[in-house]
Amino acid sequence: MKMTRLTSFMLLLTLAMFLVNGFAEGLPKYAITQINTGQGPINAMTYSQSTNQLAIAAANNIHIHDADTHKELMVLAGHTDSVQAVAFSLNGKLIVSGSSDKTVRLWEAETGKLRRARDEHTAPVNIVAFSAKGDKFWSASSKNNMLRSWYSRDGGRWSSSTSSSDIEKSITAAAFSQSGKIFAKAVELTMAVKDKFQFAVFLSEIDPYKDFEPILTKHREKIVALTISPSSEFIATGSSDWTIEVWKITDTEPLRADTDLGDPLWILKGHAGTVTTVAFSPNGKILVSGGADQRVRLWDLTTGQHLHTFSNHTSKISAVGFVRDDMLASGSSDGTVFIWNLDKIVSTD
Repeated sequence: MKMTRLTSFMLLLTLAMFLVNGFAEGLPKYAITQINTGQGPINAMTYSQSTNQLAIAAANNIHIHDADTHKELMVLAGHTDSVQAVAFSLNGKLIVSGSSDKTVRLWEAETGKLRRARDEHTAPVNIVAFSAKGDKFWSASSKNNMLRSWYSRDGGRWSSSTSSSDIEKSITAAAFSQSGKIFAKAVELTMAVKDKFQFAVFLSEIDPYKDFEPILTKHREKIVALTISPSSEFIATGSSDWTIEVWKITDTEPLRADTDLGDPLWILKGHAGTVTTVAFSPNGKILVSGGADQRVRLWDLTTGQHLHTFSNHTSKISAVGFVRDDMLASGSSDGTVFIWNLDKIVSTD
């Protein structure tokens, strides 16, 4: 009887240890870690190479994590509605955030101290970016195309803005280049044929402000995701038609008002739902996309081939971004972030 009880106890202890360790270590293949902020849906993410930190916008707050240990370092709280955009300055010393509360906030990255909050926007702020020097940053709203530039050294008042036109009221997505030099906006244009639309991307040089000819995409439904490569050489668009288009926007010459880009470099198909977010790798060789189908997909931009699919989130993918060429972060409306090791999936040469 004693032996039976001892055996049963050992079996139960073994099972308990297996369950505890299994759940603790039961990450999906290629996953390095899983981050759960406990705050709600993940809306945006950004990485600072200078400080090796990852900023995760979840609900109304911004969570700063060490990119190696994945430990949470601080939480930036102050927005009264969901944070839709977040960006580090190039030197990693400042963070700018935009929110559905229509405010822009400037933070000191080292201390988390709020330097300045501005409320001049009249719609949710869902795009922010710093200039390459870090002396300026920009904020924009895709709802009314209100683009504002700010001087970040003293957190001063905005210095310029663009006004909306009738065409631009139908903006569906927008993005800044990493250096803050180019602003791109996706627009739904009404065509002459009833109930027909043309989905275009307008590019602008921000400083001084100058518009270029629109890119007339092949999308059959509206563009909801838009990004510019770190080198400003490519743009990528994600659409409700489940496809992604990649366009080469610069060659050896800068963009001109009469530039004709022709057809997209690649039309990428594979998602089984709206493509909600897209991002380029730092070297510009890989594109990552996330969709309403709860999938994260990797694409080789040299060949246009699909490389891998991650299918471990339980709700739509709302944010993706590279930590390094060999490391990827994906965030979902389920409130989780996975950090993925890409060493065995993609070549970073």
